[in-house]
Amino acid sequence: MIDSVEFKSFVNKRICSFRIATGCSDVEENTMVKIRSGEDFGVGSACPSDVTHETLKTVEDFLGKVPRKIVGTDENDVSSIHRRLDAIAPGNTAAKAAVDIAIYDLLSKRDGKTLRGFIGGSGRHDVLTDMTIGIETKEVTVKKAMRHYRDGFGALKIKVGLELEDDISRIAAVRDAVGPSVELRVDANQGYTVEQAVRFSEEMRTLGVVFIEQPVKADDYAGLKKVKQKSAVPIMADECVRSLADARRVVKDGAVDLINIKLMKSAGIHEAMAINKVAESAGIGTMVGCMGEIQVSIAAGLNFVLSTDNVKYCDLDSHFNIIDDPSSGLSFEDGRLIASSRSGLGVSTPMD
Repeated sequence: MIDSVEFKSFVNKRICSFRIATGCSDVEENTMVKIRSGEDFGVGSACPSDVTHETLKTVEDFLGKVPRKIVGTDENDVSSIHRRLDAIAPGNTAAKAAVDIAIYDLLSKRDGKTLRGFIGGSGRHDVLTDMTIGIETKEVTVKKAMRHYRDGFGALKIKVGLELEDDISRIAAVRDAVGPSVELRVDANQGYTVEQAVRFSEEMRTLGVVFIEQPVKADDYAGLKKVKQKSAVPIMADECVRSLADARRVVKDGAVDLINIKLMKSAGIHEAMAINKVAESAGIGTMVGCMGEIQVSIAAGLNFVLSTDNVKYCDLDSHFNIIDDPSSGLSFEDGRLIASSRSGLGVSTPMD
């Protein structure tokens, strides 16, 4: 039985400003949740964003209503907990993700297993992750790419979507700088028209880019399908897949080659597993990405990645850019993000 729910928010500066096609940020806001059942407890965290239509205040307001909905209920019935969360209000998926992650952390620690082992993973403990570079001048983009390359990153994701010709020039310059061995990924964050996206894909094919993420507006499903049909590079859905229903839609429409699953969009691990299953049944691979998250939810995402072979890409890098992350426990070596061998998420937090 769930005995208590508490939460605490953290606002942390970024190492540097981060600009994408839809905006710019200098700080990251996360709210940590602790759920206790008897002598056991679990920790999760929420990272609100424009994508989920949440702010730090809406997350705190939602979480303030959670105790009276789930205290006294069975922590083992995750589906029931989500129904109770949905009864508070629709949406609020980052806030719900914090609760979901805390429940899974609690259950897996109680079982004496890593989270990945608890949800069915094999013995893997690390995965290649990228480092994301925001929209900058060509010179700054290349400088950052070389720094990350020297730091050991074997994959880079570059944000595009403001100026097509500048975007093409920046990606080409990065490829020239880092050479052919580094995996390049690009994310347009809805910045292109269908025609621009198709043109962009032709240039990206010659540069060995492995996928283009969300090239058109999130609500332009027909346009996304047109891009996918004409693109020379695999197309990944991100902002247009925020739920299991969205995943089913793009799969049914044949609109994408890949789907980016983010725990903040899917309200946590429970629905993320369902989205991945729908994608896998259609032969569509997935990636697990992140918002501006601290290591608590990054660890949750990483454990999810390591629990299934259908996740083909990992984009879990936000914690590298957060100053004074209040959580810790993950490692990085030779371009690979390494999960803890401790039970649950395997991270340490101020709420332990």
